[in-house]
This record gives sequence, structure tokens and C-alpha cells, in this order.
Amino acid sequence: MLHLEKRQLRQFSLICAAAALAVVLITLFIVFLTSGQEDEPPAPSSSGVEGPVIPEGMRLFEDLYEGEVIIPDFDVPDNKLDFEGFTTGPEGRLEYKGAVLGVDVSEFQGEVDWYAVKAAGVQFAMLRTGYRGMTQGLLKEDQSFRQNLEEAANAGLDLGVYFFSQAVTPEEAKAEAEFVVEQLEGVELTYPVVFDWEDPVPTEELPANTLRAYGLSGQVVSQCAQAFCQTVKKAGYTPCVYFNKHQAYFFYDLDLVKDYDFWYAEYNPLPACCYGFRMWQYSDSGTIPGIETTVDLNLCFKPYE
Repeated sequence: MLHLEKRQLRQFSLICAAAALAVVLITLFIVFLTSGQEDEPPAPSSSGVEGPVIPEGMRLFEDLYEGEVIIPDFDVPDNKLDFEGFTTGPEGRLEYKGAVLGVDVSEFQGEVDWYAVKAAGVQFAMLRTGYRGMTQGLLKEDQSFRQNLEEAANAGLDLGVYFFSQAVTPEEAKAEAEFVVEQLEGVELTYPVVFDWEDPVPTEELPANTLRAYGLSGQVVSQCAQAFCQTVKKAGYTPCVYFNKHQAYFFYDLDLVKDYDFWYAEYNPLPACCYGFRMWQYSDSGTIPGIETTVDLNLCFKPYE
């Protein structure tokens, strides 16, 4: 009886050893099969394109200065400017084939010698008509507007105007446009009437809780821009919207104002915005004979006639 139990134990041991060996061999076989797949590239996405997941209604854009950015895929033309077409003129100012040089001014530039400005090669001027106060929201005329309008026209410059908006509703933006139209008193303009809404920046003197437009959403501002432009167009003038890159990428709903011209601000050697624009404000520290202070410089790539 004892001899039989030992034999059974040996058989059982052999069976266990064989089973263990089989497990080891199977494990090694699986490792061998899967190790060859680790170096293979990942399977493509369902769209067939590798890279970050792009939400619906957005697009991936290679910005010249910011690299890859995911931005709204607005139904507006792309920026198709030829970067190699930009040159620096003899006075150190940017030039581009077919573009014309312009300035934009307000009361902060003081009294301007517009004949000297014209002689310096400036072909158009954007004049501030006025602004809405950042705290009480009152509409005010720029102190130099009427003088600039008369004297720049006499010097032979093509003219457009802009209004510094702090509208918080489309109704307020419409009122701003009506204010500008009344100021113009039927004067014909070659260049557009521009909606210029800029983020109010809190200071010690003006904390955030005193700034009526502080924290306003881009969607509301887009609706304001639309209302302003509609009113301007109805009055017979050419509407335009002013914005910088941050506003273009992350603030405005450009689809609401896609039927109007764009005036773009970026103080870099080249205008890198994805979306197309007609005018580029390329410097806020330019110098022009006839203007004692620094002044904003602009290029209009498709001159107005």
C-alpha cells in the first residue's frame, strides 16, 4: 500500500511539472508575439490623421509665433499674404507690394501738420471720432476730431474713422454708430467706419468693479459689432471691425461679422493671424513728420477707392 502511494505521488509530480512547463512555454510564446508590436506605430485615428483631437467647429493652425493652436473654424477667408513680399523702406517703415501707408490718430497726438504727414508718404488716416466712457458709459467726441477731419482732407489724405466702443449691449453699439453718423454730417469717406472694442484694463484708479464692460463675453461683443456695422452700412458707409490676435482666436465670433472688413492689430515683423484682413496696424510706436508724438502705423493691402 505504501509503495503504491509513492508511485502515485511521483506520477502526480510529473504531471504538475509538465503543466508548469506548458504554462512557461505559453507565456514565452505570448511575450514573443506581443514584443514585436511595441515598436509598431499606433493605429491611425478614425479620421485617418494622427495628432491632437480637434473638436467640431475648430481647426488646427500653425501660427508663426505661437506654434500649433486650436482655433475656431470660422467661415471667413484665410490670411493669404506672402510673407516674402514685406520689405523695409528707406525710412525704416514696412512696405508690401500694392499696399499703402496710413496712420490712426486721436486727441492724444495733439495738433497734426497734415501737409507734412502727406509729404512723408502717408496716404490715408483713420481718425477717432469719439469714445464711450469706461465707467459711466457716456458718449464723447474726440477733442481733435473735427480739426483733423477738415485739415487731413485739405491735405489730400484719404480718410476713415473709428469709434472706441465700450458697448455692453447691441442697442448701445447701435447708438454708438448713430452717434458717429451724426458727427460725420454726411461727409464722404474713402475708408471705413470702424468698431473698435478693447478690453478694459483695471488700474488702481479704475478697479474692475468700476469698469462697466469688464468681463463682457466675446459673444456679446460680437453681437455689438454686428449691430454697429449694420447701422453704419445702412447709413451708406463702409463698416469694419478692429481686433487683435487674441480677440480673433479666442474672443470674437467672426462669423457674425464676416460680411464686413477687418482691421487687424499685431506689433510683430509679420502679421501671423490665420484669418484674412484688409488693414494691418503693425506698430503703436511709429514716427511720422508732422506728428510730434509716436503714432500707430498701418498698411492697407487693398486700398479703398
